[in-house]
Amino acid sequence: MSVRLVLLIAYHFPPDNEIGAARPYRFYKYLKRLGYECHVLTASVQESGATDIEYVADPQRKETHWRFAWLLDRIVRKYFWNGGLRIRWSISVFRAGRSFLKKRKDRKIIILSTAPPVAADLAALCLAAYSGQCWIADFRDPITDTFGSHALFQGILSRRFARLVLDRADLALANTDLMLQSWSNKYSGLDGKAHVLWNGFDPEDLVDNYALPQRERKILSHIGELYGGRDIQPLLQAAAQLFESGKLSRENITIRQIGASQRSALPGPEFLRVALAEGWLEIKKKVPAKQARLMALDSDGLFLIQPQTDIQVPAKLFEYLRVGRPILAYVMRNSPSERILRKAGVPFECIYPGQAPDEIERRLLRFIVMLDGHPIRHNRWFADTFDASHQVRTLDALIRTLT
Repeated sequence: MSVRLVLLIAYHFPPDNEIGAARPYRFYKYLKRLGYECHVLTASVQESGATDIEYVADPQRKETHWRFAWLLDRIVRKYFWNGGLRIRWSISVFRAGRSFLKKRKDRKIIILSTAPPVAADLAALCLAAYSGQCWIADFRDPITDTFGSHALFQGILSRRFARLVLDRADLALANTDLMLQSWSNKYSGLDGKAHVLWNGFDPEDLVDNYALPQRERKILSHIGELYGGRDIQPLLQAAAQLFESGKLSRENITIRQIGASQRSALPGPEFLRVALAEGWLEIKKKVPAKQARLMALDSDGLFLIQPQTDIQVPAKLFEYLRVGRPILAYVMRNSPSERILRKAGVPFECIYPGQAPDEIERRLLRFIVMLDGHPIRHNRWFADTFDASHQVRTLDALIRTLT
């Protein structure tokens, strides 16, 4: 059998520091281990000189503020699509992909797009129609997540585009079981086409866990951006109330938010001013992935903030569980995130949207009792289920059904 060839379209790809770069890179790495040839089209600037990774510049990234294209993108983001469509990048990718496919007319090629942004799917849809090659659409997030004052209109557009992708793709990959279930509830005709391929971790990216030194002040960290309904306010307000009541001491707790935050995700300016002045709250800018891991390992406990969806699992959960520190999860009840936490073997506590403030305070206190500074290794179930090398074997099996 000839070596199989995959054309992978991923907006984010290493060395890009975005969390969205990790999943397509794992596909690329472990498909090659299984004997595939891969060619990547990405908007991430490349430093390695690898001949099978092709940088396709996104013109939108270079636009000067107040240029026409920049203004148009702002309008699209506000009224039509939160993430922007990046149509010009899609056009550039289509041209690059068409050139690649022309040179390999005699090859059976799988087009694999991973989105968001939806520009990857838009380019893949056109390339599949142009070439007649098979297309696998990988959803590492739902297309239909919308927020803000124009969410209803945006939701209509995004649902129609999701329907188009699910109709035209030969296979569609959901990254949680509840995403797959939501597709089944909304769309017909997906039998045999839609499958679950969970997010996960690279087993060769080792985490060097260690016990923390004895210290008076416990550090609780949320590492990642707060946006799109990810709201840390209930946890901060609960901590402030526990300090005020004397059940916790401000001198014994530091809460760190590391990464950009939308204004709606944090308490008001006066609350922040007081908390920062009192020294129990720290707000830091986004840091590179290696530094983020070191900050997680230096934390006594970690916050997972995902109250806005009962479908998705944030990629940082897999990193958190490998770090082995106790996790306080602000999530929907019975969400995939909570189910993974219950089975993975690392200490955790859950807080749910809509819980009374006094209940949140009790759960925060219970969580703090867990913080002994010793890492707890995740169990075998977690390792077997979310190991990327195992998951890519599943992807390989799906590709074989097309070839």
